This record gives sequence, structure tokens and C-alpha cells, in this order.
Amino acid sequence: MDFIQIKIEKDCSIAKYIRIIRKFDNSLPIGTIKQRIDENDFVMGFDLECYDVSEDIDGNEIDRKKIFRDMLKELCRAGARISIYEDGEMISMKILDNRLAFLEEIRIQVERDIERELGYE
Repeated sequence: MDFIQIKIEKDCSIAKYIRIIRKFDNSLPIGTIKQRIDENDFVMGFDLECYDVSEDIDGNEIDRKKIFRDMLKELCRAGARISIYEDGEMISMKILDNRLAFLEEIRIQVERDIERELGYE
């Protein structure tokens, strides 16, 4: 399992961070996000291998991994100091980017294998 969690260091810009996070996941209550930042707890988590069939309608798959990474980038641009954890172990943004690139390579290879097996190549 590749479960990514983030912590955000408390500062005076929490409202900005909450807006950014809720654009990604509006199911997280504002008060919960604020409390988690205040208590230096994991603000949110994201399963890199999660696949929601409802996000793949008519072949227009929504890349939640890219949207998640874009959210992290936006938080950093807003001044957030983020700690990233994978399965409970702190990792760097570079390691996360490498992991995302690896998962994308696997996805592409699987699609090629399926096409080859179906005779579409």
C-alpha cells in the first residue's frame, strides 16, 4: 500500500492552506483541518493506488495523483511547510515525485501489455 499523508507546520496562513486542501477534498471539514494543523497531526491522506471507477467515465480518467501533487505544489507556493509521509515514514518531495513517475510508467506498460494481448498493436 502506498498511503501518503501530510503534515503542515502551523503559521499565520492556515486559512489559505485550508482553501487549497478543500479544493482537492471538500469532504474534510474546515474545523478538522485547522485542528490537525494546530496539533501537528496528519492533515490528510491519499492512497496512491486508489482507483475510483466513477472517475473514469467515457475514457476520460481523472488523474487524482496529479491533482494531489498539484495541491502539494500549490500549498508550497502559498508558503506552507509540508512534511510528507509514505506509510508512516517521512519522505522528501523528490521521493514522492519518483514514486509517482514509477506508478505512471507501470500504468503505461500495463496498457501496452493489454493492447498487445488484444492484438491492437
